[in-house]
Amino acid sequence: MTIVEACEAKTNVTPEFPMGWYSVARSHELLVGEVKPVQAFDRELVLYRTRSGRAVLQDAFCPHLGAHLGYKGRVVGESVRCPFHGWQFGAEDGKCVKIPYCDEIPERAQIRTWHVEEKNGEVYVWFHPENTSPEWALPELPELGDPHWTAPRYTEHLVPAHVQDICENSCDPVHFQYVHKQMSVPASTVTIDDDGRTMHLHSDMANADYPSHLHAITYSPGFALVRTTYGPNAEMIMYNSAQPINRNETRMRWTLIVRREIEDAVGDDVMTGIIEGLNDDYPIWANKVHKHRPVLCKEDKTLVLFRKWVRQFYLTSRDKREIA
Repeated sequence: MTIVEACEAKTNVTPEFPMGWYSVARSHELLVGEVKPVQAFDRELVLYRTRSGRAVLQDAFCPHLGAHLGYKGRVVGESVRCPFHGWQFGAEDGKCVKIPYCDEIPERAQIRTWHVEEKNGEVYVWFHPENTSPEWALPELPELGDPHWTAPRYTEHLVPAHVQDICENSCDPVHFQYVHKQMSVPASTVTIDDDGRTMHLHSDMANADYPSHLHAITYSPGFALVRTTYGPNAEMIMYNSAQPINRNETRMRWTLIVRREIEDAVGDDVMTGIIEGLNDDYPIWANKVHKHRPVLCKEDKTLVLFRKWVRQFYLTSRDKREIA
């Protein structure tokens, strides 16, 4: 290995996971009494819905002898039962509430319970390296369920990239010309709200198949929406939620709704276009490395702003320092 290769290997290590809200399932895919294994943040987790309808996410391995609760585990009331020896763990705090063959429960018989909220038709988990309480609320999308908008269309893909690299696309207008075959780079501006956390990209897509104005709102590396306006009462909203599997794989869930006035004209075409766009991005993501300190030119203003913005979602000084 040359000195240059050694330096590259050291500087291109992917970062940890940024704090924030992440999707782990769509709400309609988790039935009452259902138990599912989940992979997220380089961890094995178990997701289930209690008999009262509450979605619960907990660490997967039973503290007794290590069985995975997501495989053959069962919901019992407001708890999950281990398939190995029948130990039951409560949904509220993960403490063992019953050992069927013993009347004394060890004090350490507990599994971590993650902070979960259901909103916008998805099950979200709050991730923080120190397991702190949520620092901001999930945004609500009032258009979901509004009779003026269509029922949601869904697509889901496993992307071979770190969650930050996927999010970075939303502030990279130049790639639309070279990756997505736009005739030119769309005129774009990026702004950040006064709270410092929510980022906005405005682009005029004059050379697209359907000329439009695009407004991308990124609330955190794991949650963003794109509002595209073609004219009066001619809008669509696409929002995406990320589930970081590990540092190199992210499950992305996209949801599309459109105004009923334009459903027949663009609804199916737009969803097809989203999938085709992902197919354009996929070879880049699958074969790139994460650059902690990329060489940026003076016209990469939106990327510079993104790299500064994303620092706030990392806890470690190393990731804060090297992310930009």
